[in-house]
Amino acid sequence: MKILVFTDWFYPGSQAGGPIQSLISMMKFSSDTFYVITRNTDLNSSTPYSNVLSNTWQTSFQENIHVYYLNEDSLNENFIFKIYNEINPDRIYLNSMWSPKFTLLPLQVCRKNGWSNNVILAPRGMLKPGALKKKGLKKRLFLLFARFNKLYSNILWHATSEIEQAEIQLRFSNADIRIAPNISNATISNVNKELASPFRILTVGRISPEKGYYEALEAIRTWNPKSEIHWDIVGLEENAELVNAIQLSSKESPNIHIQLHGHKNQDELKSYYEKAHLFFLPSRGENYGHAIAEALSNGIPIVISDQTPWKNLEAEFAGKSSSLNPKELAESIDFFLNLSKADYLLWSVGAMKYASQHVNSPETLALNRGLFK
Repeated sequence: MKILVFTDWFYPGSQAGGPIQSLISMMKFSSDTFYVITRNTDLNSSTPYSNVLSNTWQTSFQENIHVYYLNEDSLNENFIFKIYNEINPDRIYLNSMWSPKFTLLPLQVCRKNGWSNNVILAPRGMLKPGALKKKGLKKRLFLLFARFNKLYSNILWHATSEIEQAEIQLRFSNADIRIAPNISNATISNVNKELASPFRILTVGRISPEKGYYEALEAIRTWNPKSEIHWDIVGLEENAELVNAIQLSSKESPNIHIQLHGHKNQDELKSYYEKAHLFFLPSRGENYGHAIAEALSNGIPIVISDQTPWKNLEAEFAGKSSSLNPKELAESIDFFLNLSKADYLLWSVGAMKYASQHVNSPETLALNRGLFK
């Protein structure tokens, strides 16, 4: 099948994070052919990529993936109509909920030309309660407008979990929804991790309140480790107030050394996963969490919030899922710090086993292959 995809950001961009990884992984494991329309710049950048050609199809990424990079001003109704007739796609896939140019404009063109029945929309966690709080009034008004004008009618919704299915149904009760869990690009490690000093905690996630950093900082304040701890934080620094709070916290805890490393691409992240003993992300809501999948695949036990799709962690010796209560979070971290080397190895192996069973399971791959059928 031929799938026409509209997405704000795509490879080699990396700053938009999860939605790029989710889309690429889905396409890599598919036998369908994809035609991707995207910007020629990364998130928060106005400089075109230096290693791609704009305004022409690129096929060097993967055989079944063709990419058209363009300036967003070039994306208009005439362009979409021209591309549609050039490709004659079986499906149109929208990798966002709110994007004016790469979701709403294609939707309007599809409605105008009677193509809506071929549209699949992936909200990518944008209907989560935490996500809806950001610019909340504007989003609530838009959702009212969208329902009144039936903007999202006669389309198929792509939910990546039963949780996201419920979030879509809450806003659009008559929505036609198909579940296909996210696919990870992570590779299961065969190297057993060993506990060593100093104990290294790793957090990978943009510096934003939705990722649970305020709760994490409060947990660190209530924790009083007797040994030296290194906490590496890797992520795009979106919120200046939060960055300042992290920097202040690093001066308050004598045994906890906090270091901000900024945004890193996938290749650069490898060394951080190799050194880490514990992955920590008390997110207020996670649609998937590619960084979580990566940590588990590297044999790193995890401490996360209970607001993610990752369940039964403790029963499978892969990590702990806690409420956002700082005391509970601190206790979960302290548990792993005080393990013996033998017991830590049990949890590290458990994390890898969990990843092998739950990351890219045969059922997940089958559901994704059937998404466009």
